[in-house]
Amino acid sequence: MKRASLSLLLCLSSVNLYAGEDSGPELFFSVSRAPGYRCLAPVGARALDAAAVERTKADSVPALLDAAASLAIRRLNGPLGLATVSMRGFQSKQTAVLIDDVRLPADITGTVDLSVLPAAGLGKVEILPGAASSVYGANAAGGVVQLFTRRLSPGARLAQAGAEFSSYNGRAYTARAGAAGQAAEVFFAGASNSSGGFQQNSKVEKDSANGRASLALGAAGRLTVTGLVSRLKTGLPSGTPAPVSDWNGTRERTANSLTDWQTSRRSYLSGAWSGGGEKISLKADFSLSDNKIEAFQFGSLGSSKVTDKAASARATFSGTAVLGAESSASALASGVYGDHTVHSYGVFAQKTFSPARGLELTPGARLDKSGVYKGRVSPKLAAVYVPDEKWKLSASAGMAFQAPTFADLYNPWAAPAPGLKPETSLNSHAGVYYGAPAGWYAELGGYYSAIKDRIALDPLTWAAANLDAGFNYGLEAEAGFKPGSFTFSAGYARNLSKVKTGGAAYELMNFSPAHRVTCSAGLNSGSFALALAGRGVSEQYTGRGRTGLRLPEYWTFGLTASKALGGLELWGGISNLLDRRYAETADVFNGWFPQPGRTFSAGLKFSFA
Repeated sequence: MKRASLSLLLCLSSVNLYAGEDSGPELFFSVSRAPGYRCLAPVGARALDAAAVERTKADSVPALLDAAASLAIRRLNGPLGLATVSMRGFQSKQTAVLIDDVRLPADITGTVDLSVLPAAGLGKVEILPGAASSVYGANAAGGVVQLFTRRLSPGARLAQAGAEFSSYNGRAYTARAGAAGQAAEVFFAGASNSSGGFQQNSKVEKDSANGRASLALGAAGRLTVTGLVSRLKTGLPSGTPAPVSDWNGTRERTANSLTDWQTSRRSYLSGAWSGGGEKISLKADFSLSDNKIEAFQFGSLGSSKVTDKAASARATFSGTAVLGAESSASALASGVYGDHTVHSYGVFAQKTFSPARGLELTPGARLDKSGVYKGRVSPKLAAVYVPDEKWKLSASAGMAFQAPTFADLYNPWAAPAPGLKPETSLNSHAGVYYGAPAGWYAELGGYYSAIKDRIALDPLTWAAANLDAGFNYGLEAEAGFKPGSFTFSAGYARNLSKVKTGGAAYELMNFSPAHRVTCSAGLNSGSFALALAGRGVSEQYTGRGRTGLRLPEYWTFGLTASKALGGLELWGGISNLLDRRYAETADVFNGWFPQPGRTFSAGLKFSFA
């Protein structure tokens, strides 16, 4: 797995994030979800454009996100194995993951496995930490990760093929092709990845394809179709019997299970129409996506499938006001949890005011209704002030909520508590950014979230209930240097998350490391590029109040070098450069889930057009 960097902080308000890409009216930013709307983004928002995505050489979505200190990535069995993302002390089921503005179906526990998603066809990634229920509805209290299919500028042609080989019998083959004219665009990417795995029974095989086609209809607007299919099969070592204190590079490779496995299949298809003019721009879309998981564990085969059907319509008025409506039906088919369908509806509105030069005030609110909870209103007020080209200040306050998951509602061994309600939170954030003309920049932000009606399992009945209250607060900081051939960045996130049940005292939340640190440095001199990246995470525990298993703190570093020779690019890399023994997650039943030691990789890519 490659460890490359988000080597420069992109300020959404001052940079065309689709540099070299299509910037048609159907594009939007996560902060507004509005066609043709270019609002100021808050301090802390980050983005990678197509060039930055290319530089990372990432062969998976988790690897692409690794360098953002605001994100917590947890992997079960190696770089291609099961992985989730979370932000600002919230769990992964409270972080929305979307591709081309379509929310991806979660599993029965509400989480999205990032390992199934294709990385080869991505052209942009947006990271928006903080409560976003005012435009995205349920399960966006931690923030939003938006993935966008590659888009080409008019006249562009693309034809590429590549291969990569790495330690532990890793293989990756990719192909991408596309063309764009004034009226039409088409893009396709396919990838095949495999790894023998670091542990016993951790072999991974993944095949994926995604693409996009767009056609301009003149005054009638534009039609766009986007889709993906992905299949991943992985062995499930189910942790290791070796205590973390005994790891030496060999002992942790033993597995608790030599027979368990899981397959994950994901597909997604959406059709969208966009049009209108300067005063009113419109977008309407329909999507069908599914997530099917089959697993052989504990001697039995089980499966579940979640299918989402969604439709939405949005309008932007005079470039400052957004009005939208969404409807979705999420269906579960499971031999254990049964067959169920949940219908949800939402309407949202947002208006941006500019009372002074460089100042934007944006109030917004969303009303959500569902078959499993009563109407929920999520208001938010955001302010962004850019007094000059050097400074940016932002602040926001808003409500967010997490809806009960299929596992909460339809646990076959325990019915949920009567009147189970969504978990709600009141969230605030403030930050400041400074970018010097010489290229140095720095930013600092702080956040606080007060949580009530937190959904947890009753220790007596094992049924989901609104037992807990809690809070998250912390700081996020980044500094670096970004112009020219040399870039450098360092990021830091400090988080404290505590919860309590009833009148008991607050306890430290499980899987809640206090500190996360990232750093990167890059050198680009024409046809040669060199990148160094590091990531550190402090200790964490599997149980509340520092109980259960302890996951020791760890640091990992990666080095990548590449050389372009005309249409051919060659690269090589080393991840976990210092050969550290570490795990990103654990559980009391299985123990720790070790990550690979030092890993070598080499690859090539040839561009035909």
